[in-house]
Amino acid sequence: MLTGIAEIDQETYSKCLDFSIKSSGNLMVFGPAGVGKTEMAMQAAERSGYASAYLNLSTIEAPDMIGLPQVVDGRTCYATPDMIPLYNPNEKPIVLIVDELDKAKPELQNPCLELFQFRSLNGRKTNIHSVIATGNLPDEGAFSQPVSRALTNRCSIYRLTHSYGPWSEWALNAQVNPLVISFLSKNQELLLQPPPSGDCTAYASCSPRSWSLAARDLDFAADKDVNFQSLLVASRVGTAASIQFRVWLEHYRFIAPIVDDLVEKGKHPDISSMTIDRILVCAISALNAVAQTCRENVVQGTTAKKKAAISEKMVNVTNNVCKWLDSLDSEYCIGALKSVLSSQMIDQYRLVEVPAFMKVILKVQQADR
Repeated sequence: MLTGIAEIDQETYSKCLDFSIKSSGNLMVFGPAGVGKTEMAMQAAERSGYASAYLNLSTIEAPDMIGLPQVVDGRTCYATPDMIPLYNPNEKPIVLIVDELDKAKPELQNPCLELFQFRSLNGRKTNIHSVIATGNLPDEGAFSQPVSRALTNRCSIYRLTHSYGPWSEWALNAQVNPLVISFLSKNQELLLQPPPSGDCTAYASCSPRSWSLAARDLDFAADKDVNFQSLLVASRVGTAASIQFRVWLEHYRFIAPIVDDLVEKGKHPDISSMTIDRILVCAISALNAVAQTCRENVVQGTTAKKKAAISEKMVNVTNNVCKWLDSLDSEYCIGALKSVLSSQMIDQYRLVEVPAFMKVILKVQQADR
């Protein structure tokens, strides 16, 4: 493992990224595969107003980074690679994201010393504002090797852990399939379950990345049977987790026609014979229908008038669903809201303008007190 390295979650990592970029610093982060190390670095660069360049040290050789030697006017110089821009006073500097640092050959780590400290290669100044380096943990079986201490000494170093809260906030805004979000909210230990130590054949395992990919597969397989959907999930997260998720899918299959009647006709589901899990899945699916209608309304709103107004269909669907939600215990409302809608989405879709939705919000707020 890593010795004496501070552990941070995704929320703190985001703050550290912003600070490092703002201060033109170097940040090095190690963590399990699939927890968002590289993607969050790219998002931070964009959020800070910088373009980013991506450099994968596991796929290049030393000449690719150092540059091939050329003789110009009797002197030897090196052609700097395209992925590392040379200094240009007329262009804004970029954030360089150095990925797979732990898999870099020693001859690649050496030029990184100059790049990280002086922002140059072979004495030629580059147009780099900040450097973010990422790597896997030593015990992941990812062919990692120790990183030069001379290089780590030039960086702020962290170990990235994971937690459900920051991931779910991202997943909501990224429109990850709500069934995956809600399932993981009840099984948070499954968000990240690396293969057992020493097992080099457990190729499918749980991680934030693999669950996001499984959710994407489910989006494209909405018309497929449960067996095929479960197979898709198993191919991403492994069979053990997919067996538990299949139970969630079975709930969804049962309540799909019931939700359709609620959304389209306002017919309230009969929950007298439903299990607690099935009621929750029903509430989540119904509220997801509201979110889907909202998304359609945003996409179709091409004129200023349409963008400023909430469509009749959107209001009807929201009223139908929220009047039923208001009849349920607040625990179901809280579970459904947290699985489907973020505060950003509520503002974007202007749902507070629908009285039935506001009634559910007030109910949830009172329950939290």
